[in-house]
Amino acid sequence: MIRWRFLVSLLLVVPLGAASAPRALLIPSSDDVVLESLPAGPRPSVAPPSSSREALPASLDSIAQLLSEARRSGDPRYLGYAEAQLAPWLTSQPGHPRVQLTQARLLQANHRFTAAEKVLARLIATQTNTAEAVLLSASIAQVQGNNTLARQRCHALKGLETLPFALICQAQVDGATGKAQKALAALEKVPAKALGFTPQQAAWWWLSQADIADRLQRTEQAERAYQAAQPSGAEAVGAYADWLYRQQRFAEAEQLLTPWRAHDGLLTQLARVEKQLQRTSAKATQAQAEARWQAFLARDEAGHERELALFYLDVANQPDTALRYAVRNWQNQRETADFRVYARAARAANSASDAKILRDWLSSTGFEDHYTTVAP
Repeated sequence: MIRWRFLVSLLLVVPLGAASAPRALLIPSSDDVVLESLPAGPRPSVAPPSSSREALPASLDSIAQLLSEARRSGDPRYLGYAEAQLAPWLTSQPGHPRVQLTQARLLQANHRFTAAEKVLARLIATQTNTAEAVLLSASIAQVQGNNTLARQRCHALKGLETLPFALICQAQVDGATGKAQKALAALEKVPAKALGFTPQQAAWWWLSQADIADRLQRTEQAERAYQAAQPSGAEAVGAYADWLYRQQRFAEAEQLLTPWRAHDGLLTQLARVEKQLQRTSAKATQAQAEARWQAFLARDEAGHERELALFYLDVANQPDTALRYAVRNWQNQRETADFRVYARAARAANSASDAKILRDWLSSTGFEDHYTTVAP
């Protein structure tokens, strides 16, 4: 359901192109221009590798904290720290269930969904206590629009401990397959407070409600849910800011996004908001965002195609380029935001073939989005 994939806190995952022609470097006009803001506090250290199994639990706990910080801040450097710390264990303890689960979390965080699912499938097939792996697999299947597998995984969650998560998981699948009203009602009945949800579990629950309520055009309910989830980190901030932008509440979106300029995706959202508000800083923010994306493309990394499509559609006003990235993104991700940017890019670029792809997908899945129309 939600690209801002808030799983239960025990999963601690992060949502994070293609090469293009080099662009001119962004050269600051003076020494006062801030190019980057580093995270507060000391740089996380990577513990030296150890072959001792006794050191494994503490090391994996440390990696989980790094993944949690990456999710909260949206800073991909923490993913690099986590990868470096996990690497020795992939060599010395490759078959350990927690090592495999952590590897899958990291692969998912870097948008390597197919590789993550392969690891999870092996883990689920060979281990009995696999609730975390099953839920993570269900999340990946939902992100990729594989509703059949997602539903199977949700049904595989057994026992009282996992019942609330199974209900939310099932509601998310229902919400993407023609049963949005039923799904929202089911989510509302989950007694999150009585169950003692952690902040991250509660954020996952709230964003699930916000996504469906938004698509059903239940404006007040969607906003309440977005606001409830918003303090949890960058992904929730991005979700609420995007909603504010679509409501044309640009000044509120600007206030929300300004502290997050270090985050590439949120910087792009800020750039389009400043453009709408005709701020004097709009051109500089656009140039900074474009420089970030060119650096990302030069590294030839996976992921961020949705944000690239958004940048070229709403900031750079290049609908053909936006459509190219939206199509690439659609091959890997099919959540609400992916559908919306693809539909908007197809309409802006007057692409009848892409509009047909989306209409066929809507027909086959039953996906409901009363906010977005697909060009005929």
